[in-house]
This record gives sequence, structure tokens and C-alpha cells, in this order.
Amino acid sequence: MYFCTSSTYKRSVICYAWSKSIKGTYTFADTLIYSGFYDTDSYVTSATKNVNRKYTSTNIDELIASGEVTYNNAWFNNHDFNNQLFPNAIDPTIYYDTDGKMYMTYGSWSGGIFTLEIDPKTGRCIHPKTGTTSDGRMVDSYFGTKIAGGYGKSGEGPFIEYNTDTGYYYLWTTYGGLFSNGGYNMRVTRSKSPLGPFTDPAGNQAVLASSTNLDSVGLKVMGNYKFSTLDRAYMACGHCSVLRDDDGQWYLFYHARFDDGTEYHEVRVHPMWFNADGWPVVSPFEYAGDTLSRGGYEESDIVGKYEYIDHGNGTDGKIIGYQSIQLNADGTVSGDVTGTWKQAASSAEATLVLGGKTYKGYFYAGQNEKGTKVMSFTAVGTNNRTVWGARNDAFTGQDRAWSGDYADPDYDLVFNWDGVTNETPGASLRIGDTSLYSGVSYYIINRNSSLSLDLPEGKTEAGTNLQQWEPNGCFAQQFRLVAAEDGYCSILAVGDERMAVTVDSETGADGANVELQAYTGAATQRFRVVEQDGSYAFLSQCSGGKDALDVFEWSTENGGNIAHYPYNAFACQLFTVTPVHPTVNDGLYSLRRTSDGTVTDTATLKHLSGTSYQYIGADGQAVAYDIRCNADGSYALTDATGLTESYVLSPVAQASVPAKLRGDVDANGKLEVADIVMMQKYLLQVGTLNDADMGDMDEDGVLDVFDLARMKRALLH
Repeated sequence: MYFCTSSTYKRSVICYAWSKSIKGTYTFADTLIYSGFYDTDSYVTSATKNVNRKYTSTNIDELIASGEVTYNNAWFNNHDFNNQLFPNAIDPTIYYDTDGKMYMTYGSWSGGIFTLEIDPKTGRCIHPKTGTTSDGRMVDSYFGTKIAGGYGKSGEGPFIEYNTDTGYYYLWTTYGGLFSNGGYNMRVTRSKSPLGPFTDPAGNQAVLASSTNLDSVGLKVMGNYKFSTLDRAYMACGHCSVLRDDDGQWYLFYHARFDDGTEYHEVRVHPMWFNADGWPVVSPFEYAGDTLSRGGYEESDIVGKYEYIDHGNGTDGKIIGYQSIQLNADGTVSGDVTGTWKQAASSAEATLVLGGKTYKGYFYAGQNEKGTKVMSFTAVGTNNRTVWGARNDAFTGQDRAWSGDYADPDYDLVFNWDGVTNETPGASLRIGDTSLYSGVSYYIINRNSSLSLDLPEGKTEAGTNLQQWEPNGCFAQQFRLVAAEDGYCSILAVGDERMAVTVDSETGADGANVELQAYTGAATQRFRVVEQDGSYAFLSQCSGGKDALDVFEWSTENGGNIAHYPYNAFACQLFTVTPVHPTVNDGLYSLRRTSDGTVTDTATLKHLSGTSYQYIGADGQAVAYDIRCNADGSYALTDATGLTESYVLSPVAQASVPAKLRGDVDANGKLEVADIVMMQKYLLQVGTLNDADMGDMDEDGVLDVFDLARMKRALLH
């Protein structure tokens, strides 16, 4: 148990205690981090105590003596503690990274929020070396890495939780004073690394400069607010934590005061979701058992009059009252705020453009604090604001049925038909012993960095170096896995499926670079996929399965290089592999049935509308099918009788037709003297042309001596 105690606004200490049972009894272990110390003797006295505030009264001198910490003159300002740069040592919270490493984040106001790695065997801090991060943030050997705040600006109660769906660590802090009129409000920033940098939707870093306007940084979750259905305004909502339950539902926990003239406070719990951009959006109401509709709601149940609250960016303690708006059937918003609204075709995702700003979140039918189930929305924008809307009339509609279609309309199953080969669907249904389907396109994201395998600038030429980059979903981060013999697979670039991920070494040497090369099926292009703790490693055939794809030097930066090193199940060698879920575009596909792995047909699929397609099989018969993407990347095909079977759809290369060559009038694929002779005979009316269209060199619609002259010039280059 990590806890803290304070004697002043800056003189505090974080401690820990242990127990074999979560219920206790706990035994005090030791102190960990002090703040508010001096570099000289300075005493605080009371009737019973005389305490020296010099740093030698803390654990610092012992840590210096053991070599764990180095003395830092910057800790002090005129002998007193420099609380503009260093933290008030309170509010400790434990969190873990994707590798299972344990961290403690802590701090309040003063010099900001810091984090330290913790030894899970001892519970003690693992102190880093003093320096700076790659992006210039402070690293202090005693206090750790600075991740937010600074220069006496507010911010306390840090809480960090990782979201496996988005690949981000989310840092929650609370600004302002905790009393009703103090403007207490929760803020969120996020990072791909447990050590930061944490940034907000506007791109601001959570670590502040001396000149930074505090209110401009961090996504504001909620301020002091009042709907008409609340007996009292909610005040000073903050000092939060979050939880993802076993069913995947997220919740926000915080304490709130009320507009009742007292400082009485209570705990509240709100359901929470993550929007299309990966930012948390919180229900306007406390949790009462309702769930978000997976398929969304009928638009007629969304249209109507709403009380609208824009939580703004301020930390001023003012109560935010509601405005009145109308969500109209034509997708417009009218009233005190104007704009547009829409709901996603197959989910409850909401996009609102209000006052020229775009907000993304969800529509949600749930109980308000009066116990009435009403329609509402919650959404956030890149301006760091949260907006809420709530109707007061009872929701009497039904959840819209979920379509069962995971297809992402932004991406096609085949990006480049000219680049399709006949390597798919592959030698087997699955990739080795995994649950991954052969022939499906995937995103491949490193577990250590949370960055995606990527082709720089979308290049697919031979020799293109593989790197990692922030996930953006584009074709340069999509790879089709195709099963080969003996449990191996090839990794083809969706941008040009003639190109395969290749170890740049015939011998499979340690440290070899990884790049794109034309697919040949060589051992340098074959990988055995091994599952490890929910992630996957790619072991090369050319190394005899000893080496794996590896992010060089554990890089967590965009542009980090992909290399080939001995496999040790390190996080830099493990990847999450998730289906792209593209829509089916027109073309020729092979169909492998997922129930038994049989390749049943080769069919031309033509999109009609929605999820309806024309299916022309190998027998030439055209029938209608409903085609929807499954969560695992396969596709469910439903015929007119309602019979549904799932298949992996793999593109089939079309038979190539040689490009015609202008001037090749004898149609043999070459421009040569024989074409000149044939053209002369044709102009003398003593011969014919095999391909007259190719004789019209100047494309004026007439075959004459000018075309003959151009043919001669072309032949002479």
C-alpha cells in the first residue's frame, strides 16, 4: 500500500506498507520519496518535537551513499526546496506497462507530476540517472521522470491506466482547488510510453513551461455543471481513477461536491468509452446499469430538444449552466448553438460540428439522476473540450440492431489489383499453430513501442526499409499474411503484394536489416509465427527459427528500424496482429471456408449497395449475396435463403494482357523494321495491317505518311 503524509503544502513524504492480505493488517515498510527539504540545517519546533528540515534527515543521503541517487543542486532555491521544478511528494498511484513493469506516479502542484519505476519484489523505487528524456523533459535520479505540470501550476491526483484497444497510456490529473469554489476539474493526456511524453488532443505536452496557460493544456472531462434534472449543481469533480471491468466496460470514479453551501462530498461513478480518435468520453449521468447500444439508435429517437453543456477549458469555479439546442431530422443543430450532427451507420458513434468545431463521441440512452432513461450524447474535440447533451423526455425507443459488419469503409480488401499475385490464399487455413487466417490483411504493432510496422512514405520499391510508426491505418501499415509449407508464412505488402518482407541476408545473420524485396519464396521471406502472452513473434526460416523481427535498440520513436536478432521473447520482438477489416471491392477472389479450410470456389464479386453483392462463380452463374466482415477478418456470406457461411476472401491475380505498343502494326509485341515494311505496303495499297489502331502514331484518326515518319523516328530512338 502506497500512501503519503504532509505537514505543509510542499513538505511531504510517500511511504509504503505491506500485508499478505489485501484486507490487512499492514506493516509499515519504509519511506520512499520526500519533498520540502533544505540544503542547510533548518529546524521546525513544537511542544514535543524539534525536526531538522535538511535533506540529511530524509533517505536521500543514504541513497547517495549507496550510489542510487546523485546530489542535485537544482533541488534548492536559496537553501529552501525548489518547488517550482520538483514535486510535492503526495498522491502515489501504481500502474503497469505492457511488459509488466511496475511504476509509481505521484505529485501535486509545485514542480509537477513525476513517475518512478518500482521493483515489484521489494516495493522500492528503481532510481534512474539524472538527465533528460529524448524530448527534453527532466529526469532526476531521486524524483524520477517528469510527466506533467510544473512551475507551481495546479495539477494533482495522477492516475495512469493503459488501454489495450487504443495502445495508449492515459494520465488523469485534476486542476484547481478541491473546495466547491476552487474550480476542481479532471484532465486527460495520453502517451504511447509509460514514461511519456503525454499530450492532449490539441497536441500540447502535459509538462508545462513557465509561461504556459494551464487551462490550455489537457482534455477537460467536466467542470461544475447543472442540468435542470439535478437538484444541486455538481461542483469540484475530481481526484479520479478509472477501471476497465471484466466485460470490457470502462468506468470513471471521482468525488464531487455540490452547490449546497457546504463542503460535503460523495463518490460518483460514470460509464466511459473511447471515441473514434481514442479519447475518453464520459456519460453525463452516473452509472445506473444501462449499456451503450452496440448498433446505435434509430435516428427518430435521437432527434429532439436537448439541454447542452460545453464544459469549456476554464478552472474558475463557475457553474456551467445548460443551453437549449435542437437536433433536427435533416442532420442540423439549431438553437443556442448551431451546426450538424450524425450517427455512424452501424454503431452509436456520434460526430457533432458545433460552432465550427468537431466533437466525436457517442449517443447514449441511460438513466439520468431522476431515474428517467433519456437520450444523451457525450463528445470531445481537439480544442480539449467535452460537450454533453441530454433530453428530458423518456426514451421509449429500441436499440438499433447491430449489423454484424466490422468492415471499415475507409479501406478496400485489395489496395492495388496490379500488385496482386496468386500466392494467396496460401498453403493452409491458419498461419502455423495460431488463430490467424492465411490471406487476411493485418496491422502489426510492436508491444514495446505501440508503433505499427510501416513502409516509409508508403514506398513499395525493392530495398524499402521497414520501420515503425504511429498507427494511422493507411495501406503502408497493412500486411497480408500468407501461409507457406511447414508452418511458415510470407508477409506481403498490401500496397504491392508482389513485394514481401525480407531479411537482408542469405545467411540469416544476427543484426541483418529487414526490407521489402520482390517475392520469391526464399527462406529470407518466410517466418514462423509464434504466440507469446497474446502477442506474436516472427521467427525467420533463414536463421533456422532462431532470430526474430526486432525493433532495433528497443526504440519507441517514430522511424525506429526493424532488424533481425536472436529471439528472446523481448517486448521489442513481440507484436499484436489485428485484422484490418477492409470492405470488399470489386474483383476476383478465392473463397476458403473457415469451417473446414476447403477452397470452395473462385468468384467475381461486384458491389451493388450496402452489404449486397453480385456473386459470379466459376460456373458463370450470377447470384446475390450479403457479405459482412467478421471480427477475425473473415467474411460472412449469406444467400437468399438465409444460409450463412464464413470464408477467407483472397484476391486472385487477373490474367495479364500485354500492353499494346504504338507502331506495332504486325501485333507481335515489338516495334521493328517489319512494321515499317508493313506500313509502307499498306500506304501503297498493296498490303494490310494486323493492328491498324497502333499505326496511327500521331493519333489524328488518319493513317498517312506522317505516321510512317514517326514510326521510323521511334525505331531510330
